[in-house]
Amino acid sequence: MRVKIAGTGKCLPGTDVPGRVVTNDEIVTILLSHRALKPGTDRPWLPEELTPQKIVDLVGIRERRWVSNDQNTSDLAFVAAERALAEAGIGWRDIGILAIGSSTPEAIFPSTACLLLDKVTRKKIGSGEWPEKDAKTILRIPAFDLLAACTSSLYAVDLVRKHLLFHETEAEYGLAIGAEVLSRILDFSDTNADLWGDGAGAVVLKRADGPSGIICSEMGSDPWGADAAYGVGKDSRYHETPAHPNIAIRGHEIQKWVLKLIPELIARTLVKANGVLGGTRRVELDDVALFICHQANARIFEFPAKKMGIPLDKFYVNVDRRGNCSSASVLMALREAVEEGRIKKGDRVMLMSFGGGLTWATMLVEW
Repeated sequence: MRVKIAGTGKCLPGTDVPGRVVTNDEIVTILLSHRALKPGTDRPWLPEELTPQKIVDLVGIRERRWVSNDQNTSDLAFVAAERALAEAGIGWRDIGILAIGSSTPEAIFPSTACLLLDKVTRKKIGSGEWPEKDAKTILRIPAFDLLAACTSSLYAVDLVRKHLLFHETEAEYGLAIGAEVLSRILDFSDTNADLWGDGAGAVVLKRADGPSGIICSEMGSDPWGADAAYGVGKDSRYHETPAHPNIAIRGHEIQKWVLKLIPELIARTLVKANGVLGGTRRVELDDVALFICHQANARIFEFPAKKMGIPLDKFYVNVDRRGNCSSASVLMALREAVEEGRIKKGDRVMLMSFGGGLTWATMLVEW
């Protein structure tokens, strides 16, 4: 028995919920007005140095989406989830577990997952679909958030998958979501503010027989780099003066780690997959049709592709138009790859994420 991906969905601010497209022209204006420091120096960028094309050259991003003030993490998660459910051909009553991965949960508590289910219940009551006297007892399922920075959604997928495989679990379906409103925690005096976008991605997982589904996963962390990425101003540490919210990252340090990590994880995942398959079949590197990785920047795949002899076009890229959406990144990219016809039935697809913690995860999926 395996767990397969039965439906995918996404939510884009400015298209699916109120928000807007933020171009590099706008980001440059914002950064210059906040006197953002040029990396490696102690002075602000000069207007002739920081241009829209400069951002493209550095990180490959041309635009990103940001929510409007009336939208929150659960709102984006709601839209992505409903679309994944629709593609799977099921409803909320069929879901037996909900996990949301997010670096920007709507609150420390309650969980964004519980806030989402509350929205669902209220909508169903309002539409008359669920009688009010019964509605409170319909979605009494495990619902919680996971925080592993950009890896959060793949951690969520894996946990839901293993829950569905557990012999005590009666439910056939689970839901995993990655959702972010990173625009709410940016310090525009930090040039790295140009990286971040908002959005959500979701997958419906189904317990099923047959060869398709998630073959294996690899999850882990390298906590020696725990301070390489830190959410400033959103913590519970004591501060004598309030800290301005920011995503503080040591970008070069993280990039060096990722460039070594990607080839290692690809190799480890293939070894594990072949162990799981037990010799009945083998999966070689060339058998992987598409690599859908966390979209940290557009340049990060060039080195591992060259080192491992993988055609660069096998690495799916949407960071140029979405920015770095942290935990939402991989599931949004998966949805867009499906929309673009990049994944066909029977394809082997490798999902991969890495982020602050430092955390990492991969999955090999037979579509």
